[in-house]
Amino acid sequence: MLIVFLLAGWLTVFVGWTLSQRAQPGLFPETSPCYGMRGTPVSQYFPPDSFCRHADGELRTVNGPNAKLVFWTTANTTLAMAIAAAFARRRQRT
Repeated sequence: MLIVFLLAGWLTVFVGWTLSQRAQPGLFPETSPCYGMRGTPVSQYFPPDSFCRHADGELRTVNGPNAKLVFWTTANTTLAMAIAAAFARRRQRT
């Protein structure tokens, strides 16, 4: 249970960081969806997402629904493992 918790926790952190920094041309030059745009990319840390400001002034996400699904799956797995550990510990005491 501890191994699953630690792996899911670190995967949550890594996926969240990647999603929030994906639009940054400094980190991902020429592969960034915002590369060559005049607008500054915007990072959001929770829930993690990156946005590019387009010519019409609208912020559009660069992460698709599958990437967000991976983040929320790992985040919920981490939370479920913490809750399961608490129940297991409580059950063990009785």
